[in-house]
This record gives sequence, structure tokens and C-alpha cells, in this order.
Amino acid sequence: MKVIDTHCHLFFDSFDADREEVVKRASAAGVCHLINVGIDAETNAQSLELAKRFTNISCTAGLHPHHAHEITDAGLDEFEKFVAANPVVAIGEVGLDYFKSQAPPEVQKKIFARMVQLAKRYSLPMIVHSRDAFKDTLDVLKAEGKGAVKGVMHCFSYESSSFYELLDIGFLASFTANITFKNAAALLEVAKKAPLDRIMLETDSPYLAPQSFRGRRNEPANVAHLAEFLAGERGISKEELGRITTDTAVKFFGLKGVL
Repeated sequence: MKVIDTHCHLFFDSFDADREEVVKRASAAGVCHLINVGIDAETNAQSLELAKRFTNISCTAGLHPHHAHEITDAGLDEFEKFVAANPVVAIGEVGLDYFKSQAPPEVQKKIFARMVQLAKRYSLPMIVHSRDAFKDTLDVLKAEGKGAVKGVMHCFSYESSSFYELLDIGFLASFTANITFKNAAALLEVAKKAPLDRIMLETDSPYLAPQSFRGRRNEPANVAHLAEFLAGERGISKEELGRITTDTAVKFFGLKGVL
């Protein structure tokens, strides 16, 4: 089985002691490629360096909603220059978070709108973070994207009706190992019934380790565990699930030489 971890954060210091071994373990587990997702200027640069170092890693450029109130106009200009000058495969992680972010919602929406415009300008897909903010997230995507931007809502955590609203605007959803949690029955039902060619898989490493690894650092190798778990829940082979979700990820991010 081949599978892609479409969302991880290998630049965090929790990987400093064994980052190379983490990448090797992912390959050994059948994880053929990693999308290393930036969240601000510093981590975007770190993600780029990791993509240069490892042939099985691609990088993105993001501005997490937790940092929306920290960016200046000059910072936004530098962000665009970074996107224009480097081989990023997506704009993200960007979006709205009304659960934890210290940035006021109006500030978050303003910055998110700029990120959608940027994705459209550079014809790049988006990796969208949305927590307790689905309606506003969708409204910004519709208003600014106007059907010309493709994207994925990462770590999808909403109900079934929201999932299909997302699909209606041409977006995908990606699921993490939180669907393995004991209290995630409703979310698991969404993942089980979702059209298989409209979803992707991710770890969101170092967060959200699978239920059997709770309390430990998550890492990209565990996306293979997630694939096996979801395949079992859907009553299909892990090879079929891996093939379809991997093909979707390759096309979505424009990856070359992965399959």
C-alpha cells in the first residue's frame, strides 16, 4: 500500500532529535510522500529547507489563523514574494479559528481573504483550517475564490451536511486519526460515507496521534495506520483506499514522480 501524508509539521522542535529517522520510518511504512505545511514566515522557510533536503517532502506556505493578528502589510508582501520565488505546492495552512485563536474574527477573515486571493493569483490549491467557523469559512471561499480556487479543508471536523457543502464548491476534505478516537463516532460516519475520491488522509503531526498511540507524539508513518483503520471501517482493502486517496493527493498538489 502507498499512501501520502497530506498534512504534517516536521519543523516543530518535537522532531529535532530524530527528524531523519521519522522520515525513514514513514517510507518504511509505505508513506511515499509528505506535505510539510507551514504556518508562518519562520516555519514556511523551515519547511522549504526540509523539502530541499528530502526528495519525498513537498512544502507549502501558510499563515495560520492563530497568527493573523501578528502579520503586517509588509509581512504580507514578503509572504507573496516567498510564494512567487519558491516551489510551494499549496497556500496553507490558512483559514479561520473561532475556538482558540487570539486574533479577532474580523482580522482573521481579512487575512484569510488575502490568502484566497493569493491562491487564485498563483493558481495554487489551498489547505484550509476551520474550527468553529464553518459558515464564515465557506462565505470567504465563495466570495473571494468565485469557483476559481481548489482546496482541501484539513482535519475535517464538521457534520455531514457541511461536508457536502464543501464538496459543492469543489473542495476536498482530509481526515486525521481523530476519527479513531472513542468519542468520534459521528465524525467517523462522515469519513465512512464520504466519496472516496473526494477525501485525503493526514496526520497533522505531531498532533492527533491515533487512539492506540494517544499521549505520544504523532508522526507521518501513522497515516498508514489511519488508512488501514478507515479501510476496515468502510469494508474495503487498505490497498484500494491507499490507491484512490494517493491518486487524489498527487493530482491535487501537482506532484510529479510520486507514483
